[in-house]
Amino acid sequence: MSRHGFTLIELIIVMALIGIMAGIATPLFNSYMKDERLRESVRNLKSDMELAKIRAVRANARVAVTFDTANNRYAIFIDDGAGGGTAGDWVRNGGETEIKTVDLPDDVDMYEVTFGGAARVRFRGVGLPNAAGHCYMRNTNDKYIGIVQTMLGLTRLQESKDSGSTWVDMK
Repeated sequence: MSRHGFTLIELIIVMALIGIMAGIATPLFNSYMKDERLRESVRNLKSDMELAKIRAVRANARVAVTFDTANNRYAIFIDDGAGGGTAGDWVRNGGETEIKTVDLPDDVDMYEVTFGGAARVRFRGVGLPNAAGHCYMRNTNDKYIGIVQTMLGLTRLQESKDSGSTWVDMK
C-alpha cells in the first residue's frame, strides 16, 4: 500500500527551516529599506529643488526653499508678499503660496544644510539661486547622501563613504 503526503516530522522540519530563513532575511530587508528611504529622500529633494526653480521662472517671482533641520523638514513657497505678506523675508506669511512642505522619514536625518551660510535658498525669476550650497542627509545605518547645488542652479547627488568627511559625486 502506497501512502502520499508528509509526516508530522517532515512538516516540523520545513517550518523550522522557514523560521530560520525568515530570521536571517528580516534584518537584511530592514537595513535595505532604511537605505532606500534615504536615497528616495535625497532624490525627492533634488526634484523639489528643480520644481522650485521652474516655479520661479514660471511665476517670475522669488521661490524660497527653507530647511528646518531640527524638525527634519523643508518647505517651498513663493516669497512675493502676496495677501499682506512681506516679500523677500524668507517667511511664508500673508497669502504667499505654499508649493510644498516635506517631512523626512523618521530614520533619515537632515543634519547639515548651508546655502551661502544659511539653511535656505531662493530662486529668482530667471531660475538662478541666490547662493550655492548643499544639504546632507544620513540614516540610522550610517549611510550618507546629499545634494550640492551650484550658482547656476545645477543640482547633483553626492555620497560619503567616511561618515560625511569627504563627498564624491554619485554615478
